[in-house]
Amino acid sequence: MSDPRRRGARPQPQQAAAPETPSYFDRKQDTLEGFESITQQTMAIPFVRILQKLSPQLDKGKPEYIEGAEEGDFFNTVTKEVMKGFKFVCLDFRQMYLEWLPDRGGFAGYHDSQNAARLAEESGTVQNFGKWKTTAGNLLQETYVYMGFVAGKESEGVVILSFSSSMIKAAKEWNRLMTTHVMPNGEVAAPYYLVWQFGTEYRKNEKGSWYVENIKFDGYVTEPQLLQARTERKTLPARITSIDYKQLGSSGERGDGESLPEESKY
Repeated sequence: MSDPRRRGARPQPQQAAAPETPSYFDRKQDTLEGFESITQQTMAIPFVRILQKLSPQLDKGKPEYIEGAEEGDFFNTVTKEVMKGFKFVCLDFRQMYLEWLPDRGGFAGYHDSQNAARLAEESGTVQNFGKWKTTAGNLLQETYVYMGFVAGKESEGVVILSFSSSMIKAAKEWNRLMTTHVMPNGEVAAPYYLVWQFGTEYRKNEKGSWYVENIKFDGYVTEPQLLQARTERKTLPARITSIDYKQLGSSGERGDGESLPEESKY
């Protein structure tokens, strides 16, 4: 069901004006000595997530509260920026299984598909796909993980989008579109040639309401964006292990009635 409050119908939250660069800064004289150990592996990679009605960023009584943020907005977990929508260039895709402790006990680890299947086999739950568990009773949640950058914010580096539970279907459809897109010259495009517009859609059933991603093809990358995509892709394998999946925790109830721990929902 569509909602009258769809993206673009509401005013953007006001952003603080960027400060001017002080005239006394001198980057020719001032070096980065002492910061050599700060690399891609020692920096947090942000997730971009949808704010749902129980997200702490919408609760004035919680320290995470962000003035002007609304249900259905996108939220960067590191910069804390709120967006109504954004354009995304995908650089990498991984199918992961996130492990969550029972009774909302929190994040316990992550596994590739092969290891998750082995753990489910050991626990006797492998035949019950979607409800795989470890022998300790921890939930193994299938999650599609996409790494890329936000068009127009390339200098901020790589961000992560994640899809799980009921959004896996939409992610599979997006995967097909990404890998089968034929360009005007008749060649199949590399996925990182493509720009995708992300918005959100309102969903509702008898158990509640929530927002989901709406993804549409928006065109092709510019030459500078392609050069950045090629550079970023070379560093991604070493950065996969530094992803902090705990950022997916405490995101609030989706509202679709799925029996997943709070930490595993969007």
